[in-house]
Amino acid sequence: MFDRSQLQDQDRRRDANAREAAEALFAPNRVTPERSVRETPASRDERVRKPRVLPISRTLAGPSQVEGKGPISPNQQIPPKIPRSQFARIRALRRYGMTAQQVAEVYGAAVEEIERILR
Repeated sequence: MFDRSQLQDQDRRRDANAREAAEALFAPNRVTPERSVRETPASRDERVRKPRVLPISRTLAGPSQVEGKGPISPNQQIPPKIPRSQFARIRALRRYGMTAQQVAEVYGAAVEEIERILR
């Protein structure tokens, strides 16, 4: 059968193979000759990507074309309705020290609206 020295040689070879496989697995990636770290996008004119810019769509009806009785003054503005999903957040803001006036400013709503939500 095998003697002790042959078994030790097989173990050494197996360890060496395992070590080489692990080193190859964790070795740093090699830089290909086509791309070097020193190249800049200007040196690769054909590979330079154009930035993606989306055009701004214009609305069909401008503010002067909207039906109504004329422009709304700041005193006539209708406060926005606060969605129900924000009620818990408003309560949390009050609990952590904000006044009803400050919360109303955050939401652009009337103080009465905030107080109604807090009841």
